[in-house]
Amino acid sequence: MPQPPRRPFRPRPRPPQAQQREHGTSWEKSADWYDRIIGERGSELYQAVVIPGALKLLDPKRGQRMLDLGCGQGVFSRAMAQKGCEVVGVDAAPTLIQKARTYPSKPPVRYLARDAAQIGDLGEFDAASAILCVQNMEHLDVVAAAAAKVLKPGGRMLWVVNHPSFRIPRQSSWGHDEPRKIQYRRTDAYSSTLGIPIVMHPGKADSESTISFHRSLQTLTTTGFSAGLVLGGIEEWYSHKESQPGPRARAENRARKEFPLFLALLWEKRVA
Repeated sequence: MPQPPRRPFRPRPRPPQAQQREHGTSWEKSADWYDRIIGERGSELYQAVVIPGALKLLDPKRGQRMLDLGCGQGVFSRAMAQKGCEVVGVDAAPTLIQKARTYPSKPPVRYLARDAAQIGDLGEFDAASAILCVQNMEHLDVVAAAAAKVLKPGGRMLWVVNHPSFRIPRQSSWGHDEPRKIQYRRTDAYSSTLGIPIVMHPGKADSESTISFHRSLQTLTTTGFSAGLVLGGIEEWYSHKESQPGPRARAENRARKEFPLFLALLWEKRVA
């Protein structure tokens, strides 16, 4: 007998204290595994797409004070430090902060293990970044409001997220239309705000998991607007890879240029 379709998991609202406890340990359980993948310099996609795109859009300048939210092991923090910036990196996973401190940086980065919303005591910043961590923040509205408060007037904040239209965990996938010789992207859900469990080691009985929070473009932008920010720029970033020669290589390469991997939103704080 056919089984009814599974309903997507939608998180129930919880008080900020509960949210902080949950998200303080979300990536803590996977810190060692994540560090093996990302390491000191970041994955191939980080190096080829994310870091160059983020530096160009955020445009950090020597002497500016920068805040890196959800900094993980500090890949983007160190990239900004290399531009001559004074950088503070914040992450809720203490083990990732410990990893970040083991990687050299000139000038040194100040790393803090704390929730991304608990930044009111860190002073003012010229700019802030949240690189591929927004989808791990259930309380994004609280984080956005906190970040807006510590930005100087005219300051900017960059969010880089997995593209919400095409990269939705368990709700989007690749397909191949053999008669038309094309590769297409299937999307099964988009408008709903979803909390999607991600098993870090599929097939492993005791694998830890994290929650990825999908938000539509409208929901993402509404969150920034509600924090008192204005949208100063938007970019979509595509894969740099090319398929090896084969029967589907042309279709795969075409699809990479049609369906972006990442969405970048540059926010600005109004000057009074």
